[in-house]
Amino acid sequence: VVVMGGAVLIMFALPWLDRSAVKSIRYRPGWHKILYGAFVLVFVVLGYLGIKPVSDLGTLLSQAGTLFYFGFFLLMPWWSRIGEFKPVPDRVTFQPH
Repeated sequence: VVVMGGAVLIMFALPWLDRSAVKSIRYRPGWHKILYGAFVLVFVVLGYLGIKPVSDLGTLLSQAGTLFYFGFFLLMPWWSRIGEFKPVPDRVTFQPH
């Protein structure tokens, strides 16, 4: 129950965890997109395993998925800064008058 609460509460820290210079996925490196895709896949698999009866393989996959889920967020301050970012066009940047 504590881990389930932590899985929800960690979302509230997301604006402070993402240290990327750009916030849009459009301008991030390709491997960031792959990492986000893996996160979505793990999220769906954990949801599926949560409704299935307990099994040894399901427990192992759930534990590995939980490590990836929390690792994704807890390591985000470091991995979100790494890589070659595409330049953000002038039309979407803020310039005060």
